[in-house]
Amino acid sequence: MNLLHHTLAASLLLGTVATPVLADSSDSLEGKIQSIDAGRRSFVVRGQTFLTNAATDYDDGLKTFSDLKTGMKVKVDHSRRGGTRYAKEIELDD
Repeated sequence: MNLLHHTLAASLLLGTVATPVLADSSDSLEGKIQSIDAGRRSFVVRGQTFLTNAATDYDDGLKTFSDLKTGMKVKVDHSRRGGTRYAKEIELDD
């Protein structure tokens, strides 16, 4: 084997070869709903688009996606996977 093969083999054994990871990160954001896209079941807060799904939890009197209105102040707990933000919980913000 040549040097490249030895280096690659050693890297694989030691686990030093970088592998892409699509980590799921969590965060929250507060602000007014700027726009709503009912077709995509998404909305925008502070320039960030959030997708909703069956797992999204609605609190503080919000029961479904259709309760969201433009201009409403909300707090959005969300996860981010591969650059897409998914709303985990949406609640009214005072």
